[in-house]
Amino acid sequence: MNQRKIKQSFFIICLTIAGLMPFQPSFASKEVAPLFQNNSYFDYDIYWSFLKIGFARLSFHELEPINNTTERYEINISIKSNDLISAIYPVDNYIVSMLLKTDEGIKPLLYTKNSNESGKQTNSKVTFDYQLNQIVEEKNSIPQEPIKLTPEIQDPLSLILALCQNDFGANPIFKQNVSDGGQIVSILSSYLNKEAINTNLGEFQTQAIDIETKEIRGVFNKSHDAKVVLFLSDHSPSIPVKFMSKVRVGNFHAILSGGVYKGTQIKGIKKDSLERLSSSRERMK
Repeated sequence: MNQRKIKQSFFIICLTIAGLMPFQPSFASKEVAPLFQNNSYFDYDIYWSFLKIGFARLSFHELEPINNTTERYEINISIKSNDLISAIYPVDNYIVSMLLKTDEGIKPLLYTKNSNESGKQTNSKVTFDYQLNQIVEEKNSIPQEPIKLTPEIQDPLSLILALCQNDFGANPIFKQNVSDGGQIVSILSSYLNKEAINTNLGEFQTQAIDIETKEIRGVFNKSHDAKVVLFLSDHSPSIPVKFMSKVRVGNFHAILSGGVYKGTQIKGIKKDSLERLSSSRERMK
């Protein structure tokens, strides 16, 4: 694998895991607090084909409220190459989304990305200014041209909350405006099917969600058969169990390898437990 393919692979993983996924949340009928308990996090192993190339951690935090009234939350994701890939093309990216809870639901307030790829450091800070009705980005401390803030906008990481809380049985197709400081894109997502996913933690029953990629920049719009699929557990809120993408430079996926959910270590159903359950069902017939 050359440096160009490694760079493209981590670009894809960053987009996918960081949440460039279109989901229109229905916050009026959903409780948001459970996902934001301190010490809730999900770990992932990242693969290019069968080669493990790195790791990621997605975590959720409650912050001190503003003036003791406005609730704030934070989503963090770190993405790092492993030792093998770091010898060729080291990657160490850290992304943070700060959110506000309002009467209209969760709104992004600040989105920052610190990227270190092969020794090249870049920093981005995106502010969602609801008074001026604009999105302002600074790249390496240099202000960019503001863009107009559209209704129901999300940053890439704030979509994780909507993704994990959405009722796909009632709303199988979604359209969401997304911006990471660049242009605002509207992407369609749709429910595919139920699927069992095997991990080192055991088996998880999931819902497969197809992500339309034609609005996503970079290597996706250069691949006529590009594909992104997410697999969400049947928990409520859901756990992202697996992310899978296919583009012209190869197949990539990230799969759940550990973490804490609502204060408890994440575990799937082990194979021997499945066999006992199946045997029990057969005896009951």
